[in-house]
Amino acid sequence: MRRQLSTAAIVIALAATATACNSDGVDAKPDNSASQGAVAPDPGKGGADKGAGAGADKGGAGQDGGQVVGNTVTIKAKNGAQLAVTLKNFADPAQSDNKFMKPSAGKRWVAAQLEIVNTGKEVYDDSPANGVKVTDEAGQAYTHSIGSTTAGANMPATVKLSGGQKALGYVVVSMPENAKVKTISFTPDSGFAKETAEWTIKK
Repeated sequence: MRRQLSTAAIVIALAATATACNSDGVDAKPDNSASQGAVAPDPGKGGADKGAGAGADKGGAGQDGGQVVGNTVTIKAKNGAQLAVTLKNFADPAQSDNKFMKPSAGKRWVAAQLEIVNTGKEVYDDSPANGVKVTDEAGQAYTHSIGSTTAGANMPATVKLSGGQKALGYVVVSMPENAKVKTISFTPDSGFAKETAEWTIKK
């Protein structure tokens, strides 16, 4: 099945924490970051018009702009690089494009397509996939897994973007077959930056 993207918000992390994961890309502890930040209102409940254009959120603690699918969230990396991040697509489940590399028994792959544009002057140098998390309704977070899908090309393993340059690609995440996706988030600097872009998946 495919789930539709609903809303996006900026979450300012209270403290940078390391991401400990095993071979399946599962955080050692449930992720509670979603509860620490504001989430934009559901467009179907008096929020932003679903037909709104791709306007960028201006950032700031707890701000939200009623973001909808295809819209952009602006956040900063630790060195001050300003990034306009868009969740372009989300495949659930995501099908492997390699018959020898598939999800483990009892697991499925999901894949988030991100577009990252450096809109500032500082260079953005990172491994973007390391900063992606998918969190389920129980609060368990899942991180990047090795694999590629039929949905499209993967995000480059490393990027070094000067102002005006961009990177685009899918990040594969492994999670239990019966787990329901709640949010997708991206934090620069391999998850150690203070600002996080977060999207809520509509049930």
